[in-house]
Amino acid sequence: MGRSNGIWHSRRKLAAALISVLLFILAIDYRRTRITRTEEEQRKKDQSSDFLDDIDYALDTMRYMHDMQKGKAEIRHVVEKEHPVVEYYWWCRISRFQSESTTEWTENDGLYLYSAYLDTRANSLYPRNSAIQLLAMSFRSLRQRIYCNIFDDSSYAVVEGYTREIWQRGWDPRDHFYIPNLITCPIPTRLQRSRKLFVSISTKPCRAQSIALRVRVAAPIDKKKAVAVCVKGMDFQEDISLRLVEWLEAQHLLGASAVTIYKYSVSKNVEKVLDHYERLGKLVQIPLTLPGHSPNIPLVRSEYIARNRQQKRRHELIPYNDCLYRCYQFVKNLDCDTFRHITTHRYILILDIDELVIPLKHTTYTELIDTIEHDTPSHRISSLSFSNVFKFPNKSPEPSSPPQLYVLRNALRSRKISDPRSYGKSLTNTETVATVFNHFALHRLSANVSGTVYVPETLAVKLHYKSNCPVESRKECAQLQTDTVIDHSLDRFAEELTRRVRRTVDEVQLL
Repeated sequence: MGRSNGIWHSRRKLAAALISVLLFILAIDYRRTRITRTEEEQRKKDQSSDFLDDIDYALDTMRYMHDMQKGKAEIRHVVEKEHPVVEYYWWCRISRFQSESTTEWTENDGLYLYSAYLDTRANSLYPRNSAIQLLAMSFRSLRQRIYCNIFDDSSYAVVEGYTREIWQRGWDPRDHFYIPNLITCPIPTRLQRSRKLFVSISTKPCRAQSIALRVRVAAPIDKKKAVAVCVKGMDFQEDISLRLVEWLEAQHLLGASAVTIYKYSVSKNVEKVLDHYERLGKLVQIPLTLPGHSPNIPLVRSEYIARNRQQKRRHELIPYNDCLYRCYQFVKNLDCDTFRHITTHRYILILDIDELVIPLKHTTYTELIDTIEHDTPSHRISSLSFSNVFKFPNKSPEPSSPPQLYVLRNALRSRKISDPRSYGKSLTNTETVATVFNHFALHRLSANVSGTVYVPETLAVKLHYKSNCPVESRKECAQLQTDTVIDHSLDRFAEELTRRVRRTVDEVQLL
């Protein structure tokens, strides 16, 4: 057999092959070592960067708090200057979204979108354009630009959005929270007449999203009603149905034509009460969950809300502001895409169910508002704030009131009326305001809108029924709980309120 010329029969070729393999192994090992070293260096760099970012964040927070003490802290603007409409018309080509959102929260590029509404009110930000007002939560403050993808049935537009954080740093300068935002998307002129709009959000221009929100488009009505009441997410495991009936009947007795209640989870009897008033067309109940990675198992969520007070305060601002724009179905079978509070009501009143705003010289909210507006130089009011008066459970309840009437049985109140800027609640003008806070209007639509008007205590007060003294008032608790007077503000409403409560309790079969 002749000698083969294969590599295994040539020492020189075999040596060259072995050297090549060795060099290849060394090259791989070198590359792996270099990659590992690079990754380690990047990891250390990232850790160092995160550490330095945390240091900068802590220093900035402390610096801001120091400035607050000195009275020099920056306050974010609540009235916006005019901005141009920036549209990416020629160089943006995006595909249409694949589906319309049907969930409570919609994620787009790490932002959690809650609702979107068409806003045609006059404003200083985009004075020549209508806009889409989009409520969204972000984890930490938004520092990047936001882009809005706006669609109708046949076309689309990509525009820069304008973000307003629904928060002031002075209330808490930290931002390691889910934070509420109002994102305003100006609508280009060519889409102004579209009545069916959708919107999605991106942190980079010309980037499509697979899911979009339907924009609620409202139609004007002939005459607005006076007051709609808004209640944040109810989260009660205990049965508060009797107190809720009394509170709801008080709202309607005082002239509220609509009550919108957001709810996490409530007891069966409370559910019965809400369903009853909804069937009567007097109430809208809206299921609510937490955004992002927050817990939504009911008991876990309740504990989370109770233990995270500063996050809770921020979460509340989404339903409050949604209620400003939200539809109220005050006509049976009404399409809620057609009517909303900014087109149906002059004011919204944000309350908890342990609070009542009581007119002292009038019988209804409407009469009270008409008097205040007549006596106020500027009719472009943002909000009307009512001073707070605490009422703690009385050891000797009013014997003439039935036991189920919690409000009427607690006849004593603190002699001291809270400072107007503490614990007050407000009627917010739907024609002049872009966002609301718990206690007053926040962002105003234009510069000719007044700040909060503090209503004299002789005209109306807010009664606040508390089982315990609030922690913020701990220095005054002894005085607030012991220095009391008999409250007669509800006397003239008591008989009719009692009649209404008894009727509803019988109808719902609560007793």
